[in-house]
Amino acid sequence: MIIPSLFLLDKIRASGFRPQIVGCLLDNKKILFVYKQEHDLWQLPQGGIDNFETLEEAFAREMREELGLKFTASSEKGVVVVGESKVKFPDPKESQRELKTDAGKEVFMIGKKYFFVAAPTKAEVFNLSKSEFDDFKWLTYDEAIDLCEIIYQKGKKRVTLNALKKLREANFL
Repeated sequence: MIIPSLFLLDKIRASGFRPQIVGCLLDNKKILFVYKQEHDLWQLPQGGIDNFETLEEAFAREMREELGLKFTASSEKGVVVVGESKVKFPDPKESQRELKTDAGKEVFMIGKKYFFVAAPTKAEVFNLSKSEFDDFKWLTYDEAIDLCEIIYQKGKKRVTLNALKKLREANFL
């Protein structure tokens, strides 16, 4: 899959979808899942792609912010976009996160467009205390599919299962 250009990312914003990266961090056919107690949620690390930011820059920034500098440095080389997914919010909310095009035009956010970014890393480099999460697991494909059963947010569950499927198809898991 081709890495989206700045023009395409801005076009996605203009359509009402916030571009997002989903970090699919891999070591020895296992994927990193992280847990946030505040939300009682297991997930893949992820975050938004800012205006004028490439997918690669967003991946590096988000993983650095969420997982720590040393760990991220081990995973920034060799990133591959293995798939994408889109989630449209079920009912528009007035308190949606602000969304603007690169030209500064305000857009009402109706959903999110996710890009699944696979990156090789080394599990032993990960340090939970340097991350913003409360727990983590390195899982095989089957273990990750099982863990998805407890993801209560329907959109996040669908996106995570889609990411796992794409990683499996690409022989990463």
